[in-house]
Amino acid sequence: MIAPVKVEDIVKARDGAYVVLRVREGGLLIKARHAATNTIWHLVPRAGTWVRL
Repeated sequence: MIAPVKVEDIVKARDGAYVVLRVREGGLLIKARHAATNTIWHLVPRAGTWVRL
């Protein structure tokens, strides 16, 4: 189970850390910026971690 997130939280994914920019769909969809590359992605929880759409 993934803990609830809020804006500016740091979340860990398979490919690194992301800074949360927006939380939608009750926390099941987030918009986040990759900490190393500064690219922005939508992330969803899968198998206990966050993955890009």
